[in-house]
Amino acid sequence: MKKSIIKSFDKIIVVMLGVLGVLNSCEKPKPEYGAPVPEYGVPTGQYEIKGLVTDKETANPIQNIQVIGYEWDTIYTNAEGKFSLNFLEPNFHLKIEDIDSVENGGWFETQEIKGKFTQDDQVEKGDGHWYEGKFVKTVNID
Repeated sequence: MKKSIIKSFDKIIVVMLGVLGVLNSCEKPKPEYGAPVPEYGVPTGQYEIKGLVTDKETANPIQNIQVIGYEWDTIYTNAEGKFSLNFLEPNFHLKIEDIDSVENGGWFETQEIKGKFTQDDQVEKGDGHWYEGKFVKTVNID
């Protein structure tokens, strides 16, 4: 007797799950003409930091300074002391470090810079949806 009740209950559960599955798979109505279409995703943009590293005393550019963009990349300044680093989000954290002392043409004390790109840094407008545009920030480090 108990087994037949359990089997009947199992069949009811299976039928109910099947009906719920069909109901959830039905197409949802389209928005009315002119109504906003819902969008899904994460806002994106292009974020770039450009910089110049110079010797504090002589103001000469220093080459081969290590610039670390935390969680992204490590680059080195060129012969003019310049660097450029791209980020995927508006927050940035840089560590600037002299890896070879005065051999690179100057002396530089390790520095860390944290910041966020703002509307003042925007150089290209977004598309009005999820793409926020291009942002460029220039930092001079001595």
